[in-house]
Amino acid sequence: MATKGVNDYRPRIHFTTRKGWINDPNGLLYHDGIYHLFYQHYPKDTKWGPMHWGHAISRDLISWEHLPIALEPDELGHIFSGSAVYDRENTTGFASFGKPPIVTMFTHSGETQQQSIAYSTDGVNFTKYAGNPVIKNPGLRDFRDPKVFYNPVRDSWSCVVAAGDRVYFYASPNLIDWVKTGEFGPEGNLCPGVWECPDIFPLKAPNGDEVWVLVVSMTIPLEKGGPKTQYFLGTFDGDAFICTRPFDGIEWIDPGFDNYAAMSYYGEELKDRIVIGWGANWQYAADTPTDEYRGMMTLARKLSLVDTPKGLRLSSAPYDTLGEIMVPTAIIKGEKAIESQVFGLGIEGYHNFAVTLSNEDDEELVFGVNENDEIFIDRSRAGDKTFSDIFASAVFGKVEKKRLYRGAITMEAIFDVSMLEVFADKGTFACAQVVYPTKPYNRIAIEGKAEVTYYDVIL
Repeated sequence: MATKGVNDYRPRIHFTTRKGWINDPNGLLYHDGIYHLFYQHYPKDTKWGPMHWGHAISRDLISWEHLPIALEPDELGHIFSGSAVYDRENTTGFASFGKPPIVTMFTHSGETQQQSIAYSTDGVNFTKYAGNPVIKNPGLRDFRDPKVFYNPVRDSWSCVVAAGDRVYFYASPNLIDWVKTGEFGPEGNLCPGVWECPDIFPLKAPNGDEVWVLVVSMTIPLEKGGPKTQYFLGTFDGDAFICTRPFDGIEWIDPGFDNYAAMSYYGEELKDRIVIGWGANWQYAADTPTDEYRGMMTLARKLSLVDTPKGLRLSSAPYDTLGEIMVPTAIIKGEKAIESQVFGLGIEGYHNFAVTLSNEDDEELVFGVNENDEIFIDRSRAGDKTFSDIFASAVFGKVEKKRLYRGAITMEAIFDVSMLEVFADKGTFACAQVVYPTKPYNRIAIEGKAEVTYYDVIL
């Protein structure tokens, strides 16, 4: 079997750009049956550079059509992260021939960071508002990543903006004229670092109560595993988020190393809260061993709230459309040879067990539940680590998280060429990890007591 070439690491069901660099997902919008994915993009190199907004669309969140770049840098600066909404009532006045606009709100990052908007009535070609910026910098070094949402209390638009060690909230009747309404943080935050890419939305608790979720990405130091995305639970009074359900520790959307800047889809027609994250880590993203492209997005995940022995927690599951392309084809007893590099595993486990993906070079990607009742993913021997001393360090080798439940465990794993995503314990463990095996994995082995179903992914 030939040594894997750099191009062979491109995943099949995780989004990648044709070429160039990508990072944060932006402007996630569902409208008229189409999922829009905008993203931070530098088309001229595979390392971070002057940021553009790339653009792709999908009807199932698996197969994507690439569209022209939506936003390019200008005299106000690079085009940093942001969001998008469909202005059905034409509050902006940007409608053309009776067709309401899609409005994007983003950070212009130049001499300072300010919030600006652009609009489109065809969903492809965007025009920047002549009066940009619509929210000027209040004197902060870090002031970015606006997430627009409908405010049910004020019956208006609102947005949340990362502002150093906290977030600011603003309200507007028209997406143009904004007033500040409140702040959240740094009180209540248990993780030091600069706040980025905030998101806020309501979810129903199992008892029917409405609970608001505030998501914030954190620039965590190298020795603590690099950037991750945390969440808070509470209420929204129309002016600001209030944390009414504090945790006794930091709660991550994903405890792994390769899910950052997770953002949810906005759309009046959506019944589910769907998120996508950047499947990489700032500590080594620029060095990963790929060729004409660098970076990927995580699979789309559906969020909900679940009761646990430690209280209400966020739950993540692969979005429903993934199940439509997965077909159970085998029960694994002991071990199984594999040929495909895109597959799923359904696991019913009891106490401690391990699932190992391996190749003929003795590279191993291992995950399961250990003797300490921790869910783990161990990529310390999973493949090439020579491209980055940081990636190769012990800090980034293994993820371990104490279970919130006891007894038997249900686990779902999706492997896609160079990305493993694992979901377990009612979705309270949801983890994405990139790996770069020098040869494709060709064997699955099960140790301990676990029943494993193998799923082919039909593309």
